[in-house]
Amino acid sequence: MNKSLISDCIKLFVITLVAGLVLGFVYNVTKSPIAAQEEKTKQEAFKKVFDNADSFKPVKLDTKDASKVLKAADLGDNEFSEIVEAVDASGKHLGYVISVTNPNGYGGDISLSVGVKADGTVNGYETLSINETAGLGMKAKEDAFKSNFKNKKADKFEVVKDGSGAKDDAKADAISGATITSRAVTSAVNSCVVYSKSLEGGK
Repeated sequence: MNKSLISDCIKLFVITLVAGLVLGFVYNVTKSPIAAQEEKTKQEAFKKVFDNADSFKPVKLDTKDASKVLKAADLGDNEFSEIVEAVDASGKHLGYVISVTNPNGYGGDISLSVGVKADGTVNGYETLSINETAGLGMKAKEDAFKSNFKNKKADKFEVVKDGSGAKDDAKADAISGATITSRAVTSAVNSCVVYSKSLEGGK
């Protein structure tokens, strides 16, 4: 091995080492602000689906129990990532906000935060992440579709295409041209309704 090759190897090693150190430094510097922004976004979503809550208390998520409850209700495709309890200024229990992901959207995963009152009424949902078709599935982020669930109470919501959702709280009018998205969102909301009922002791 000649001296030139050895020199080049040493230079490459030094460059790689320096680059790694710089990336590590940048990660450590940005990690906290990114985490803080993510937490802020999450708290804003919680507040939007439970605007009368004063604060939100973390609830330990029992993934095995959640999976069992959802499978029994034929909603096993959904997966929860976080649950918080909504309480008022006096600490009174108001209900839960559940963060859920359904993998069956037209464009893949759809993640929501869903607010469910203690009596099972859905306050509404906020979209955490969605990659549906613009002008079609992305309408799941709009109030017109969200209104299918806002302040509605049902054991299980059903997607319909005949426009009857406006007259029946248990029915959700599908987004025109985006039935797959509509069903994925509705399934996610249903999973939160079912599990919140379990958390409330089956009431």
